[in-house]
Amino acid sequence: CQLVAIGKDGSQQTVTSWMVPAHNGEATTLQGGAALKSDEISRFEVRTTDGKHLVTVTPH
Repeated sequence: CQLVAIGKDGSQQTVTSWMVPAHNGEATTLQGGAALKSDEISRFEVRTTDGKHLVTVTPH
């Protein structure tokens, strides 16, 4: 999967990506970054590696 930041101008930047081979019940911690200021981000989207939209998260 990948976490994508969507800018208010429509730009898109991949923040981070990951693969989980098997779920073992433990939490996963990821780090990433984008060249957008927080007030320039409209939303985040989680997508599969082939681009299928899974969920949208809107920052406060």
